[in-house]
Amino acid sequence: MNNFLQAVALLLPLKIEKVFWDGDTLMLFSAGWSFRTESAWRVSRAGELLFACWDDDALDHVSELLGLSIVEVGWLIDAQPIDPFFKLSDGRILNAFCSSSTVPWLMEFSDGAVYLGNT
Repeated sequence: MNNFLQAVALLLPLKIEKVFWDGDTLMLFSAGWSFRTESAWRVSRAGELLFACWDDDALDHVSELLGLSIVEVGWLIDAQPIDPFFKLSDGRILNAFCSSSTVPWLMEFSDGAVYLGNT
């Protein structure tokens, strides 16, 4: 999964031009890339939880991510390359958690590269 971090680092920053959240699936995307998860996720800043997937007002807050850019990508726990974090241009951090053993998250790029969580 270090290949994933290296590939994404070459493309940073990744601008978030579209956001989708239907209560089950979160998608962030632009013309050259997309990120999708059906697992648990949260958004925080400076150690404070701002909102998460099961919050009643998550749909309202997800739209706040539009226009921001992903400026850094890493693993929540370095020794376990399972759960990615995305640092955003305004200092917020999106964490995606592998809460499913089958395709907990997926990131695709326009060059055809596809990265699946938990693989």
